Amino acid sequence: MSAFIGIIGAVIAGVFNGSYGVVMKVTKKWEWENIWLLFSVPALVVFPWIFAVWSVPGLFDVYSKVPGGVLARTFLLGAGWGMGSVFFGLGMYLLGVSLGYTIMMGIIAAAGALIPMLVTNPASVFKTGGLVIIMAMLVSIAGVVFCGMAGAIRDKSLQEQQTQANRPKFKSGFLVCMVAAVLSSMLNLAFHFGAPIAETAKANLAGAAIAFRANNAIWSLALLGGFIPNFLYCGFLVLRKGTWKKYSQAGTGSYWFWGIVMGGIFTGSLMIYGAAASAMGKMGTTVGWLVFITAGILMGNLWGIFTGEWKQAPKKAHIRMLQGCLLLVCSVILVSIGNYLLG
Repeated sequence: MSAFIGIIGAVIAGVFNGSYGVVMKVTKKWEWENIWLLFSVPALVVFPWIFAVWSVPGLFDVYSKVPGGVLARTFLLGAGWGMGSVFFGLGMYLLGVSLGYTIMMGIIAAAGALIPMLVTNPASVFKTGGLVIIMAMLVSIAGVVFCGMAGAIRDKSLQEQQTQANRPKFKSGFLVCMVAAVLSSMLNLAFHFGAPIAETAKANLAGAAIAFRANNAIWSLALLGGFIPNFLYCGFLVLRKGTWKKYSQAGTGSYWFWGIVMGGIFTGSLMIYGAAASAMGKMGTTVGWLVFITAGILMGNLWGIFTGEWKQAPKKAHIRMLQGCLLLVCSVILVSIGNYLLG
């Protein structure tokens, strides 16, 4: 029963994670670095630490009892994810949103789910449940690819063809996407390898939602690591490009509110995911990660429809998107079956 509740929680977390980016559609007078810098402060520092201090009694005492190597590993993996989010944006700039996003999410889905399973219980790969989960990974990647194809078809119909001068960017763009995907999967690894922090925190907790509360001690540290590269890169951009002036631009006062909302949705998605993964036991960071990623992609596509991104897209693009979404739903079903078989 706890595994089923965990999967439902991972779906809810994915819905939140697939929704926070839509806030950027109402901040059109700002550049990307403006909203991303504002978003990163509440999302990666303020909210995680408020929740952690509030929900984990004696938080800093907990950290003092955890081996320094575990704390350093969690922080550095979080910083690696932060670097990945920077490369993520660069990869989409070089290859385009559809192609770049497809490549990166496909690799993130596989790396973020497979590595914890191999580390925690490598023998499970050869069991029926493990094989089903691997099949789910492949189906999930295929679904991401189809969604990306839909985006590519849509963009091709709405924009001019790439010029010859832009084509040499593919090799460098593909390399950037590979780096971004591997680094971005580190947030799941930070949660996985930071488990001793949550276990130590549980000693100070009692009552319901212990896992949910204990995991906040992991997120606060990992996200603080992720904040540093985001802050440095976005801060560099706003200074170099002079876009810091946009923060006082007329008619953008509400953008500050939306940036905070965006951060709250993002932080909430990760905390719900952490609780969901814990409810699924040892396979949580494998099964939960796939469900989380899949639900996020589906929600992102739905927001694309609701906000008119696909309004003028050709029928072929709609068909590819539908095929991709069906594959992603199938992957969630397969993950559930695999988790059940592994017990």
